[in-house]
Amino acid sequence: MNGIFKIVLTLILLPFLALSQVKLEAKIEKSNLKMGEVTRVNFYFNEEGRNFVPPSFAGFNKGGSFESTNEVLHNGDYSIQQVYTFLIQAAKPGKITISPANIRFDGKIYSSKPIVVSVSKEKAVDAIQRQNPPQVPKPNTANKTITGANNLIFVDVEVNKTTAFVNEPVEVNYRIYLAPSLEADLNKPIAPKYNNFWSQTENIQGGWERSVVNNRVFKSKIFKRTILYPQKTGKLEISPINLDLNISYPTGDFDFFGEPEYSVARREIVSNTKYIQVNPLPEKGKPDNFTGAVGNFQFDVNVQKNELKTGQSLQLDFIVSGNGNLKLFEIPKPNLPANFEIFEPKHQEFINENMNGISGKIMDSYTVIPQLKGNFKLQPQQFSYFDVDSKSYKTITSESVDLNVLQGENQANLTTLPKNKKHPKEELKEDKSGFEFTFTHFIGLVSVTGLALLFFTLKRNKKPVEETIETEVKQDKKEFSVTEIQEFLTNKELFYQKMEMKMYEFLAHKFSLERAAVNKENIIQKFQEASISTENTSDFVGLLQNCEKARYMPTSDANMQSDFEKLQHLVKVINA
Repeated sequence: MNGIFKIVLTLILLPFLALSQVKLEAKIEKSNLKMGEVTRVNFYFNEEGRNFVPPSFAGFNKGGSFESTNEVLHNGDYSIQQVYTFLIQAAKPGKITISPANIRFDGKIYSSKPIVVSVSKEKAVDAIQRQNPPQVPKPNTANKTITGANNLIFVDVEVNKTTAFVNEPVEVNYRIYLAPSLEADLNKPIAPKYNNFWSQTENIQGGWERSVVNNRVFKSKIFKRTILYPQKTGKLEISPINLDLNISYPTGDFDFFGEPEYSVARREIVSNTKYIQVNPLPEKGKPDNFTGAVGNFQFDVNVQKNELKTGQSLQLDFIVSGNGNLKLFEIPKPNLPANFEIFEPKHQEFINENMNGISGKIMDSYTVIPQLKGNFKLQPQQFSYFDVDSKSYKTITSESVDLNVLQGENQANLTTLPKNKKHPKEELKEDKSGFEFTFTHFIGLVSVTGLALLFFTLKRNKKPVEETIETEVKQDKKEFSVTEIQEFLTNKELFYQKMEMKMYEFLAHKFSLERAAVNKENIIQKFQEASISTENTSDFVGLLQNCEKARYMPTSDANMQSDFEKLQHLVKVINA
């Protein structure tokens, strides 16, 4: 009974044992040849071996060889198969034995069985002369350009989505596939072009990994990654990428140490083309104040202080931070009470661009001047964006801002703006329509005439004195000093506030440039008209920017001292 059981068990396990057996098998395309006829010999090894030693092929002319690795699917299981291919040509008649080939695996040497070939004396009609032996097919050596996945080398474009909204990020990976026996080197840098996309690209330095495509084994790796932001709707093409490569492939010959020898071919590899269907942002639910922001954002409204006097300036900052298309939309405009004078904003960007996308913050800074005293509440401001995660619009509302405006010096004591203030011409017309010449008007007219005569008399007699005074005034006007802000060097915030105010005063003093008209373009224009050097112009504009940055970024005492000394020098040079 036990004997029968063992026989049955052996019969059941025999196929599986045969499948799992490591072996090197030799197969020939034709075993009966004519003189000069060419045939192919394949050696199959069902593991990943090394140090393959082919037969000597005595009695044959060797035309070349090629090595490939395949992954074979059998009964749902994958197995490795190495194939060594040789082209041989019958060189002499008779029965010729092809000796075994050898390969090393897991510390053991495996050998194939010998093959017997019969060669007749008859010459083959299509026999190839020895001086021009048959060559082993190389990887697309006949073509200068290689495309498609049916080659031993190709490039595939991988995208994480095929449908996106405008300004929604799309990740693109470029993966190269090589036959295991091939090597490739890039000849020159790749500069892909992306039409209708904003892009951020980086090169990937990664290792090879094993991949199977169409039942063929490759080694593959991602060598480039790009983040794309579509800028228009429709079916957009991701243009193919071109690689100029040096491809190393085995020649089929071996050196003294039994290592395969390689040759190099230069080829251009063209990737496949991918398309992205870009949809417009939905109209349903789109807020009226939406300006094109797509991503995930926060919104804040900040003021420098909550108490000031009439006529004093206040900085109002609108800040948008987060991840998304920060460079591609506008921050909403503030909605302020009518009694606040507001100037054009200064726009700033603090943005990081990397493979995680665009992150950071953008800011519009407004200079605001209250005209009336009292307690005021700046109403909440709103910012809307399209959230790519939830595929919906979101609106952020800032907190309201309380301002206590006190009566400023030399300011009229107003709590409300004059109502129904008429145009000066209208007032003049009303005065003219109700005018009556009285005795009081007569006395006034005589007085004015007498004063005028007295003024001209004094002016004629004291002309030299007035000229002297006028010259002194002009000299005084040239003397503009900034030394007074030096005492604030111990307080960064106060120092840069005073420095900025002093620079505005200097621009008004020297160029009659009012604060509301101060911007980079106007400064450059005025400085050019005054023949001030480009270097001094850049330094002056840079100091104004430093005053702005100091509100949000740390700085050292050394930088403050340097900025002060630079301003002193510029004022002296420009005012000379």
